Amino acid sequence: MSLKENIKSVKEEIGAEEQFLESIIKSERFYKKYKRQIQVLVVVVVLGGLGYAGFDIVKKRNLRLSNEAYEQLSKNPNDKKLATILKDKNINLYNVYIFKEAIKTNNVEKLKEISKDKRNEILADISKYQLEQIQNSKVVDSKLLKGFSLLEEGFDLLKVNKITEAKLKFAQIDPNSPLSRIVKNLEHYQGKMK
Repeated sequence: MSLKENIKSVKEEIGAEEQFLESIIKSERFYKKYKRQIQVLVVVVVLGGLGYAGFDIVKKRNLRLSNEAYEQLSKNPNDKKLATILKDKNINLYNVYIFKEAIKTNNVEKLKEISKDKRNEILADISKYQLEQIQNSKVVDSKLLKGFSLLEEGFDLLKVNKITEAKLKFAQIDPNSPLSRIVKNLEHYQGKMK
């Protein structure tokens, strides 16, 4: 019996080796048939990986340089070289810096410039609001801060005891706005503070 078992196990081993060799031969044929395409794919993947890594390095470097330029520019606002570096490396951070400086000096021209910039709509909207505040405009063109402006106007009306007009201003604020709770409190106390 042991001879039969030995022959059977040898046949199974030979069968497994045949399948292994057959799969190697098939993969070799496949490689020979598609050799050029496989090589191109490998080159594309390697170059893509290198390109992505290079892009990431440049992006991180620009971020570091722009942050350093912003920090130095905050200390020395008259340095044109730093302003140019910041503008070249990170235009959004440059616009934030210009906005900050424009608010400090009430520079209407810079605020107008930023409010027309379509690259950063949030900063443009806040610039519009600040511009309207500087110009004491009652017309608010801000999408983000319209509710806040209405809250301010309503509060000012409550201070002079114009409760009906204040409620009309408050009614224009979206009920789902985070300001709605403040509006309810102001309406309840009618602006009377201790």
